[in-house]
Amino acid sequence: MIRILFTLLITLLMANSSFGQQTVSLTLGEAQDYAVKNGFSVRNSRHDAKSAELQSDELLGIGLPQINASVQYQNYIDLPTSIVPGDFVGTPGQDLLIKFGVPQQMTAGLSVSQLLFDGSWLVGLQASRSYAKLMEQQIKKSELDIRREVAESYHLVLIAQKNVVLLEDGRGVLQETLTQTSALLKEGFVEEQDVDQLQLSLNEWDNRISNARAQLRLTFDLFKFTIGMPLQTDVTLASTSEELMASGSADLTTAEFNPDSSIEVQLAQSGLGMQELNLKNKKAGFLPNMAAFYNLQSQALRREFNFTDTSQPWFPIQLWGVQLNMPILSGGSRSKSVQKAQVEVNRMNETVTYTREAMQLEYNSSRTAYLNATAIYKSSMESYSLSQKILNRTSIKFREGVASSFDVSQATSQSLQSQGAYVQAMLDLMNTKTRFQKVLNQL
Repeated sequence: MIRILFTLLITLLMANSSFGQQTVSLTLGEAQDYAVKNGFSVRNSRHDAKSAELQSDELLGIGLPQINASVQYQNYIDLPTSIVPGDFVGTPGQDLLIKFGVPQQMTAGLSVSQLLFDGSWLVGLQASRSYAKLMEQQIKKSELDIRREVAESYHLVLIAQKNVVLLEDGRGVLQETLTQTSALLKEGFVEEQDVDQLQLSLNEWDNRISNARAQLRLTFDLFKFTIGMPLQTDVTLASTSEELMASGSADLTTAEFNPDSSIEVQLAQSGLGMQELNLKNKKAGFLPNMAAFYNLQSQALRREFNFTDTSQPWFPIQLWGVQLNMPILSGGSRSKSVQKAQVEVNRMNETVTYTREAMQLEYNSSRTAYLNATAIYKSSMESYSLSQKILNRTSIKFREGVASSFDVSQATSQSLQSQGAYVQAMLDLMNTKTRFQKVLNQL
């Protein structure tokens, strides 16, 4: 009975484990959307944007009415002593030592202040809002970056899968040739060296397959890490390399490009706006600032601690006023600060121009790279197809006794090289297309 219960328990645990392990199938677009929600860099950018928004609200609060309340209790162990000249009380030359006040004192107060004008605060408020906008643009850039990273990681997995499939298909041809050659060896129609040569080629092919499968597992883990998915999740890819290379390719090279639409130029322009506000803030340092205030206090003076006695008096103190601070002389530091801020504005102006030119160069180079990768891919695909034909024909000739085992080995090496060039060309084409799409803001 115990054995039966134990077996049942193990079965239930395995059933629950297999039920909980679900396979997730993702297209490239779905993987990118998942990464935008769960990727570390994007989440970090959102935290920065939220912090900037709160900073703007915090600065806004400085310009709103400030109200503070206070309560102070004092118990004089020794009352302060004052010296009164004797001339005032009719005893010339004999000063009197007098203690004024009572030992128990309590004061309750309320203070209100309102900023009326401060140029630096007004500019700072503008700057905080501009900074919040800058952080929103940074989120957009992070999303574009993570979409490009996910696409490249997705491409790696597709190529790794493609490489395994191609290697396994090619192995079938070589294995068939080896099997038939081994049979011919038993009949004495071929030499043992021919079998050894084919076995050597097959071993090399098997090593390639083993490495390709290991690479596939690593690329899957890298892909899941990139999109922010737990590594233990079982994932399959729903998009194919052929689909990704074909989608939108016709309109890519004819799309119009405006450098000012790129997020990099927009970030540089926002940086210029921040520097201009900094210059404005330095100039505001020459302006006066003004604030109004109102204070209300009530004070109780007792010889004993009886502040709860409502029959005893509380003495009110009230005042209000306006304070004006006007800068007059700073030894030239404010002037130099303005000049320094102007230098930073000039620097950012040049940065905007440089970034605009850099993005135009990026467009030109990515477009050229994409067209070149397209041509290389077509040539590599044709070369791979030819190498497969050569390998098949050489294998047939070898079985018919027309070709040698060395010819088969050479055709095998040629097929492996052309296959490697083919999958690399496929990866380069997909990656250059992604880079081109990022420049065009089409990710």
